[in-house]
Amino acid sequence: MRGKSAYTGKIAAEIDRGLKTYARYRAWLLSDLIQWPFWTVFFFFSILMYSPRLLASQQLINTLAWSFFSFVFVSSFLWAASSIVVEAQQGIVESLMLAKTSMRLHLVGRTVITVLDIAVGGAILLLLSSLLFGADLTVAHPQLFIAAVAVAFVFFLSFTAVLSTLLISVKSPWLVVSILQFVVPFSSGGIPVQLLPPDAARLISLSPFFYAIHPMVASATGSFYIPPQTLFTTATILTALMTLASIYAEKILVRKTLRNGKLAMF
Repeated sequence: MRGKSAYTGKIAAEIDRGLKTYARYRAWLLSDLIQWPFWTVFFFFSILMYSPRLLASQQLINTLAWSFFSFVFVSSFLWAASSIVVEAQQGIVESLMLAKTSMRLHLVGRTVITVLDIAVGGAILLLLSSLLFGADLTVAHPQLFIAAVAVAFVFFLSFTAVLSTLLISVKSPWLVVSILQFVVPFSSGGIPVQLLPPDAARLISLSPFFYAIHPMVASATGSFYIPPQTLFTTATILTALMTLASIYAEKILVRKTLRNGKLAMF
């Protein structure tokens, strides 16, 4: 009972840390208010420039809007991973290990900022998609959408923990994150599979990231590339595997740190 209370206290402390950090550094909110309107216009104008006929379909406009929202979702989690590198340089991660605090639990604090980024940036992107390009923001399957967001959240929280442990061992972590900023969203359906050639769409459907994001976009728009039951079952299995991978990756990091007497390259 005492152990459960201590764990709950750590989670509460991490949430409080995330809220205070976000409130203290208002540049986060300012950057969301500035960058996402530009990204929204850029995404849609790119389509208008190269293939304006695509925007004649209401279903496709809706799918594009939610796919671009998924870009915000994935991007926010990826940058959360890079924050661990800074904390490793400051010696915070080593202190976490001494306190026997897991990386996943510590990331809860940074995830608070991630959720606020998604809430602000995602809302701006969707509203502008509706006002400027006529996207219908009505969620086709609300219950499935809520379940899909929950699965995607757990999946990417675990993926962020795995990525964090790997980035600590990389000499240029921010270069890796910058590359993944495009690789992961596009391999998860950042470009709707409906727009891709059949062979490319089948290739994207083999990506584990696709099963984390497509349920969210498909539930919102009602356009499923894979039957919902198969899609959600696969997404749940992959999320469980990613959670196990995050636990294993952290154990390896701790083992290497104890053996080397220092935290990877730091």
